[in-house]
Amino acid sequence: MQFKNYNVKDAVQNALRLMRDSGFAISGKVEVVVDADLPFMGYSTQRGGGNVIVVAGRAVESGMIEGLLIHELCHIYRTEQNHPSHNKELQNRVGYHLLHEYELSKDYQVKTVQQAVNHIQDLYADDISFQVFKRSQALTEEQSHAFFLDWINDTPMKGKSGRTRWLNIGTILNNCFAFSNLTRHKIRDIEGKVEKAVEQFLSQTDEDLKKAHSYFRDFMTNLKEDVSEQQFEKDLTEYLNKIVKLAQKT
Repeated sequence: MQFKNYNVKDAVQNALRLMRDSGFAISGKVEVVVDADLPFMGYSTQRGGGNVIVVAGRAVESGMIEGLLIHELCHIYRTEQNHPSHNKELQNRVGYHLLHEYELSKDYQVKTVQQAVNHIQDLYADDISFQVFKRSQALTEEQSHAFFLDWINDTPMKGKSGRTRWLNIGTILNNCFAFSNLTRHKIRDIEGKVEKAVEQFLSQTDEDLKKAHSYFRDFMTNLKEDVSEQQFEKDLTEYLNKIVKLAQKT
């Protein structure tokens, strides 16, 4: 392994050890790079035949670096294990047809579609990371709840423009992602804060968005671990089509 910033070396070694001890050993090379200007916490990618995790400078400073690394290592593990959720060829195939079929060219449209796919990948990665967290006792229920509560937005954007509708659907997807993670990992919704915030958002939307929220939440909550590539492609296509049709409905 190569480390661009010595400050993360111990965290990386510990994260790799926890993954291995939990039964999710990474077989390929992993390089970690710190990007002081990265606007979000981090991401993983493949480069030069190996895996690269890029983490934000603020992630290092926040003390959350180890948890972030475990999450990104779980994405790498899913890729190494050829799970359909991390099959780039499948995603590109579905995404290409969707963007061209509906002629989606605006930045906010493309970003919402990508966001929708990312949520599915993150859910599958979190299915592993929470097993690692539980084994290592690295994350309390209160910390997990606080993390997902931060995802929730209880106020939709106002207005009737197409962009506003797309962005509000993006918020619904964020809210469903957080709620479904709580459910999948049996994390108690402390004082019902997540449920209340979600209901506050939905109380200010139309019936179509309320129904869509139920569909997206159920879809994310009930994602199956053992799913064939064919079935996953079918489910992903249906999920993304519902998003676009909902966004285009006036």
